[in-house]
Amino acid sequence: MGIMDKMKQAKDMYGSMKKMQQEVDKILVEGSSKNQLITVMVNGKHQIMSIKIDDQLQNLDLRELEKQTMIACNDALVKVNKEIKSKMGSMMNLPGGMKLPF
Repeated sequence: MGIMDKMKQAKDMYGSMKKMQQEVDKILVEGSSKNQLITVMVNGKHQIMSIKIDDQLQNLDLRELEKQTMIACNDALVKVNKEIKSKMGSMMNLPGGMKLPF
């Protein structure tokens, strides 16, 4: 394989990675607490975009509110990670069952 072939291969790989990043940037998932009264939206960059707390929780103990918010955040992060792995796996044409290194 000559230097030109390697340069083309590197350029192609860069284009694929850029396309994957654009797809990941489009991801938006919702996580929720066990009682479904707190919802959290997280994007593909793992940034929390919104937190919604139902009015029913206004008299809830502060510790319980913190716990349910944490559960909703963790649920959203798990979902976004699964979505990222799914998108990247399909874009890299990995056979079913193969795991990504992250």
